[in-house]
Amino acid sequence: MSDPLQEDAGRVPGVIGDRIAGALLLVLAVGGWWLSHDLESGFMQPIGPGEYPRLISLPLAGLSLLLILRPGVNQRWPGRAALLRQGLTLLVLASFAGLVKPLGFLPASLVAVVLLVRLFGVAWKAALVSGAVLALALYALFEFALGIPLPDMPGLDW
Repeated sequence: MSDPLQEDAGRVPGVIGDRIAGALLLVLAVGGWWLSHDLESGFMQPIGPGEYPRLISLPLAGLSLLLILRPGVNQRWPGRAALLRQGLTLLVLASFAGLVKPLGFLPASLVAVVLLVRLFGVAWKAALVSGAVLALALYALFEFALGIPLPDMPGLDW
């Protein structure tokens, strides 16, 4: 039988990285669950907008606990470029969450998708097209297909 501590000796940076990621994702899951209680919808709707963040935060919390308790076998820490991209992705997503109420869903989604797609090296024109298509498709899905109200742009009431 081999010693588990000896086996983990060569993977320490990956193990620590997985546990750091798990802890950050767990904080995100708990924060999403907590803040979802502030989302309100119209009168007498059976499922409000807060249900979806809670629905997503449960598996996120479970998977983050899995990363903390049973880290994977990643044997290297990401390079500077990958860490910068990951940090910028988190910044864009946090900004989207903060701007969706004051700006409305459509402009906040458009900007977030364009910036996220640009982080992966897509040209500006393709990023704008994909951002517009995705923002409009998500808006139509939630507003019209699912009947879940999303924040409108200031001054725009449909």
